[in-house]
Amino acid sequence: MQQQLTDKDIAGDVLTGVKYMAQGYMMAVMESSDQTLRQTFKDFHDQCLNDQYRIFQVMNQHGWYKVPMILDEAQVQPTPAQRF
Repeated sequence: MQQQLTDKDIAGDVLTGVKYMAQGYMMAVMESSDQTLRQTFKDFHDQCLNDQYRIFQVMNQHGWYKVPMILDEAQVQPTPAQRF
């Protein structure tokens, strides 16, 4: 039986790929000594970040990528290690 990928599966795979590409471009930026090449990698990295956000927005709008709610600091009880 052949299993078909859903739009959610495809979007998740694309998002994961874009995240890895952004990491790779960031490493390339940090390792580049030539300013022109460095700027090119920075531009590619920035485009990856923009693409990641657009994919995230689509996934979030469809309920495929849920972001945890940030609690008010007054609602958060510190653990014993955080108290010191």
